[in-house]
Amino acid sequence: MRATIFVTTLVAGLLVSSGHASAQMACPQGVTPGSSQCLPTGGAVAPPARAPRWVLTWGAMAEDQRSSIVGTSSGELSRGAAQRAAVRKCEAMGGAGCKAVYSYKNTCAVVAEPIALLEFMHGYYQNGPTVEEATRLVIPQCRNGNGGHDCRVIYSNCTAPILRK
Repeated sequence: MRATIFVTTLVAGLLVSSGHASAQMACPQGVTPGSSQCLPTGGAVAPPARAPRWVLTWGAMAEDQRSSIVGTSSGELSRGAAQRAAVRKCEAMGGAGCKAVYSYKNTCAVVAEPIALLEFMHGYYQNGPTVEEATRLVIPQCRNGNGGHDCRVIYSNCTAPILRK
């Protein structure tokens, strides 16, 4: 009986102590165990974390040529997504047959049209590093394309990169 108690105690002690065994570490040559350069052996190692990166964003304009309704989008992650969002907004404002007409990425963009209501007027789109630069470029284009009539910017926006972690 005494032998049975001893064996049972020995087996229980081995089971308990085996649950508290510390993991072995694999260290590069010349590195002291316990260093952050050492990795556990025999287990799955988590992949290294991805470094944060900048993701460029897109904007777009869509218009219904019959009604001159313009839908816009900004901050989308792809050109296609920006165009689809602009078309949806154009249609939501009552446009029929809205089509994407202009896209821009990681920059500023403006829409200009004549100040006076004309029978046939054309809107112009331009991008640039700033709203001011895009405006400086688009106003003469709009004026020339609309018979010399003065134009104004009716929409401006900028897309900026997003830091993705």
